[in-house]
Amino acid sequence: MIPANTPIRSHRAETAASMIAVVAITIISGCQHDPALPAKPATAVRLADVTQYQSTEGLRYSASLIPYAQVDVVFRTTGYVTNVKQVKSADGRTRNIGTGDHVTRGTVLAQIRRQDLKNQADESGAQVDAAAAQHAQAEQDFNRAKALYATQSLTKPDYDQAQARFDSTLAAVNQAQAVQRQAQLTLSDSQLAAPLSGYIIARNLDVGTLASPASTAFTIADTSALKAAFGVPEDALNLVHQGQLLTLQLQNGAAQYPGHVTSISPSADARNRVFAIEITLSNRQNTLKAGMIASVELGGKREAPQPSVPLSAIVPYPAESGQFAVVVANQQNGQWKAHVRRVTVGETHGNSASVTGVHAGEKVAEIGAQLLKEGDSLSVIP
Repeated sequence: MIPANTPIRSHRAETAASMIAVVAITIISGCQHDPALPAKPATAVRLADVTQYQSTEGLRYSASLIPYAQVDVVFRTTGYVTNVKQVKSADGRTRNIGTGDHVTRGTVLAQIRRQDLKNQADESGAQVDAAAAQHAQAEQDFNRAKALYATQSLTKPDYDQAQARFDSTLAAVNQAQAVQRQAQLTLSDSQLAAPLSGYIIARNLDVGTLASPASTAFTIADTSALKAAFGVPEDALNLVHQGQLLTLQLQNGAAQYPGHVTSISPSADARNRVFAIEITLSNRQNTLKAGMIASVELGGKREAPQPSVPLSAIVPYPAESGQFAVVVANQQNGQWKAHVRRVTVGETHGNSASVTGVHAGEKVAEIGAQLLKEGDSLSVIP
């Protein structure tokens, strides 16, 4: 029995406290045996290098390089080709001269059958001899007529007839001589010579080809100097003037070439409304080729280089609206770690943008930056 003086509520409280203590010990014991939570796995990202970009305030145009001079060479007369100039190829064999070969002015490139033209020249010479003989006879008759007419032994009509025959035979001689000179000129044109020094762009004949003035035999280009041709709109025309020194840069390299403006079209093209500009530049070393594409800058003023990152690497800065950041990747004990860094975005160029807050050579997350937080581990993918 419980003593009459023992409080019943105190006994129950002690019992409840004992049970709570037992439960607490059980819970604590159970917690001590639970496994630890796994660490967050590394986030897969693709990294990009911070590069340097040099912006410019000028306008840049694409220019096409064309030969300083280019001519189509044709025969002045019709005939069958009997000979094409022979050269030695790289393998030592002899071949017809062709595309890419250099020729000097006056080099005989091809020849048509000469005998046909010589026959025409001989025929014209015979015609001159016949006309000269007729004229000689007419001159004797006219001199005799003048003497008789002076003594009034010849009538006026007979005198006029002798003079007319003299004049007509003289004209026939002049005409025959002109035909002979043309035949001699045509005979000399049986050989086709290069009118300038340069490289052969095209050859359109072979031995046996019927050449004529209507068909181009060779195309020759003088590339000792080249012209860079491009067009500018009306609002940029004030940035260029005759004699201006401009620098061209090839698309396939960093080499730059100076040249002077030598031609500005006085009128705009009817189709695209641009004014044609030509820059002439030296090519003595033959490093430039016709057909290359170069860029030229007008009114340019270069600024200091700035760090540049891909646009995909720029993300909103956490908890600050209107601010931007990039995730810089650093290696710590062989493990890549993410560090969120605030940046200021400047000029965009293509798929990149100039930024301040990073340095050239650092690496930023290009793909996957939106999923990263400060201190996250990174798994770099190629």
